[in-house]
Amino acid sequence: MLSSFYNKFRRITTNQLYFPEIDGIRFLAIVLVILFHTHGYFIVKTPIHFTDDATGYHLLNTLLMNGDRGVELFFVLSGFILCLPFAHHYINNGKKVLLKKYYLRRVTRLEPPYFIAMTAIFFMQLAMHLKPFSVLLPHWLASLGYAHDLIYHQTPMLTVVAWSLEVEIQFYLLAPLLFSLLKLPRNTRRAILLIATIALIIAQWLYPPSFPSIYGFAQYFFIGILLADLYVSDAAAGMLQKKWIAPAATLCLIAIIYFPIKDERVSAAALFATRLCFPFLLMLFYYAVLKNGTLKKIFSFKFIPIIGGMCYSIYLLHYTIISMLGRFTLHLHITDYYLPNLLLQLVLLGIPVLIISSIFYFYIERPFMSKKWVDKLSKKSKEDEGANMESELKG
Repeated sequence: MLSSFYNKFRRITTNQLYFPEIDGIRFLAIVLVILFHTHGYFIVKTPIHFTDDATGYHLLNTLLMNGDRGVELFFVLSGFILCLPFAHHYINNGKKVLLKKYYLRRVTRLEPPYFIAMTAIFFMQLAMHLKPFSVLLPHWLASLGYAHDLIYHQTPMLTVVAWSLEVEIQFYLLAPLLFSLLKLPRNTRRAILLIATIALIIAQWLYPPSFPSIYGFAQYFFIGILLADLYVSDAAAGMLQKKWIAPAATLCLIAIIYFPIKDERVSAAALFATRLCFPFLLMLFYYAVLKNGTLKKIFSFKFIPIIGGMCYSIYLLHYTIISMLGRFTLHLHITDYYLPNLLLQLVLLGIPVLIISSIFYFYIERPFMSKKWVDKLSKKSKEDEGANMESELKG
């Protein structure tokens, strides 16, 4: 029964190969993002005047406030996943990737769930009279065209999470050109990726981005490409099987979560140093998970990859679910202490996020993961075209 459930909800992959540890990494990223938005909503909207000092839970609050780093984890993973077939081709003389199929896959896999989710959110906000039609319409259209950041230079109105999807699309368009770096000799291409990553971080430090775009996050995609290079080349694979790799990766994850990459309270020199190190910490952590047997088992454990495989649906819907249901759950509380009420909201909002997103994933997103629906659509179009030509000849 469990295996049947697992197969029904498991992510459908293009080449039929499935690596559960990758979905395990997605699980980590999406949990961090949900914690970040739930905590933020709770802190801003709660009517409770806490008896205790909410700032006293420093480690917990830092974890929750830094949960938005899950987005950077997704960016690295996007660079890695998209680059893998190109890396196999350029480095191992594998099958050539056709650009037509690459772009068609992006459109047919990602756009239908995105359009459906954004349109549902648009009509939901209209029905709830959150904003007038004349205000929502241009923002909805801008988001459908992945141009809200570029046009308005502010957080998308329908759902704040859409900004990162616009950055992803900008990368998808540029990705094949960047992947062609892997044609170069090993040391040359790796040096270029390293230098480009460091140079971009320096440029962002000197000339901070004024709105979310590929300029502000390209270093994470570069790191994903470098990770794909190392993975396909099987670099240092033997060392990564050592027993000390798992605890070292745990320390790396702690640094990823707690490094002050946005905290202006630290010195400028320390802030710059942590921003410089951060993408490389992500790469080291990811590579350890992908190559170390113990870490693979942890990130492939039971339900973890199943939920991770639904991350796109969860990401699209979670903020809307939190903001819609939160207005009701915030009136429920346990005493007037910070921690029990925070945990209560995490449970009360986390469960609906998982349930509603699972339904959306199963009935909307997952069917579009399969290439068969495109083949069926193409076949039907050809049949309709043939039938029309036949009727014209008979007429």
